[in-house]
Amino acid sequence: MPRDVVHRQRRILFVGSTAPFGADFLPGLMDHGLLDFALVDTGVAAIAMIGQRTSMFDAILISTQLADSDGASLCMRLRRRDVHIPILLLGLDDNEFDVIRGLDAGANDYLVAPFRLGEVRARLRAQIRAYETSEEAVLPIGPFEFRPGGRSLLHRTSGERIRLTDKEAAVLKFLYRADAPVSRTTLLHEVWGYNARATTHTVETHIYRLRRKIEPEEGSITLLINEDGGYWLMRDYHRSSPALAASRAGVMLAHSGAH
Repeated sequence: MPRDVVHRQRRILFVGSTAPFGADFLPGLMDHGLLDFALVDTGVAAIAMIGQRTSMFDAILISTQLADSDGASLCMRLRRRDVHIPILLLGLDDNEFDVIRGLDAGANDYLVAPFRLGEVRARLRAQIRAYETSEEAVLPIGPFEFRPGGRSLLHRTSGERIRLTDKEAAVLKFLYRADAPVSRTTLLHEVWGYNARATTHTVETHIYRLRRKIEPEEGSITLLINEDGGYWLMRDYHRSSPALAASRAGVMLAHSGAH
């Protein structure tokens, strides 16, 4: 019997007031709990929240009208601070100059009210997928920030940097994007391709080596988990498996600064 596919919850930072977009805007974007929003009113607050940890969020939605600046200016400031995650600007007027200015400032997309919420969700998901497969990606895995392009893990607290082999990085990258446990056979085909010398034992060996590098204590399994005959990568501290994620689906985490 096939298991239900459990999608990962995405964390989105919303900058500005939601009032101009209507009371149903954010509730309509939550996508049954698959999108979790943190809210800040100003560009200064957004920069303070992101700080040096852009991996806290999967994307940023910015209103073009902010109390202390405008969306395009904030986008440019974030890009200058090496914030590479997707940024989508939300405008009230279909003004070609504003759209061009926003995109030139580094926005990945520019949407104009009135919004079709399904389209906004789809554009968010598309930009997040594109980012996660890019060389600039910084992806959260437990206490680490995973940089696929640099084949490394950085521990947020200690600052320790762990180097990965090409295959180890490819395994983590594939597991990170997975919506359900991944079988050894699937990993073998996706990471090793049609290498005749590679077997599922090859996969098990790489998983073992990865665990020795990333698990906090020898013999413990808290990040790279065996489940349903395959492997599941714990991306967040608050969710360790698809089963737990399923129990939380549809429940939005507490909004930061919501009012």
